[in-house]
Amino acid sequence: MKWLFLGATVISLLVILEDYTTYVVNEFNYEYSWYAVPAKAVTNFFIWILFTPIVDWQSRAVVLNKNTDRYKKIILILLTTLLMAFVHRFLSTIAFDGLYFFKSGFMASPLSEKNLQLLYSGTLTSLIQGWILLGLFIAILYYQQYLEKQKELNLAQLKALKMQLHPHFLFNTLHSISSLIDINPKDAQKMTSRLGQLMRSTLDHERKQEASLAEEVEYIQNYLGIEHVRFQDRLEIHYDIEEAALNATLPYLILQPIVENAIKHGIKDMQEGGSIQLSAKVSGDRVVITIQDNGEGVSSDVPGSGIGLSNVLKRLSQFYQNDFELESGQLEGAGYKVEMNVPFLKFQPL
Repeated sequence: MKWLFLGATVISLLVILEDYTTYVVNEFNYEYSWYAVPAKAVTNFFIWILFTPIVDWQSRAVVLNKNTDRYKKIILILLTTLLMAFVHRFLSTIAFDGLYFFKSGFMASPLSEKNLQLLYSGTLTSLIQGWILLGLFIAILYYQQYLEKQKELNLAQLKALKMQLHPHFLFNTLHSISSLIDINPKDAQKMTSRLGQLMRSTLDHERKQEASLAEEVEYIQNYLGIEHVRFQDRLEIHYDIEEAALNATLPYLILQPIVENAIKHGIKDMQEGGSIQLSAKVSGDRVVITIQDNGEGVSSDVPGSGIGLSNVLKRLSQFYQNDFELESGQLEGAGYKVEMNVPFLKFQPL
């Protein structure tokens, strides 16, 4: 409702400004009325607020009710808009006469000849204004639908990402737990606990689209904690996270596919000395996040090697538009590095 009052106020001011500019430019030989013109503009545009429920119904009939007979819908909207324009002009005329009464002490009859002439001639103006208002409501509805579809698309992509990541990881983890139960029960228990925390986090945030860096790091710690039990001494994990960066907002699970790539394409086949480093620092109004391993890196010959980074790029583009940088590449000697530079948006928990 406040947006309707704000819109009516802004349009009224613009009409008054336009009318006064015309008066000044043409140098009319009469005193400009700072009462009559604002009164006419205010009564005209503010009374449209009374008709917004009807306009809202009309716009929903156009946008949402797709199964309704098209011709009946058009005729109904035309008739209701015409009637609405007529009533709007009648109420505007009466309201203007009421306001003018305080200025002049004279109150014209609603059915006077002058008012009837204004009613007939002004209905066309009200009809045009009604169509413009209806078009605005229709545009807003279509935009809301677009935003909702984008949200659904983001959720669908996130769910697809989860389904892509979890099955083989879950299978490998359960297989490792099964193997460790007899030979190393403590590690089996540790891995089971980590897996429980990981799955709980995923289920608790099923529809979540953003998270703090602190939450993302916690998720990665559980993920890499499981992998560390699997790889034992073949994997070292290093974290270098500035405390100031922990409150940055990121797309949910944005680091997961990068870390998984480091395991799958970098560390998995190493016999010893594998390491992964996750670092994050604040630089001005930006956050720089780096994930680096010392493995062989991603090979374009490996099927699916580019899917993880491709998903990350798409989600960053949706979340930050063009205000981000994502660089990746082989390091000299051995290793692969992915660096993400994004705006520092303070996380606001729901």
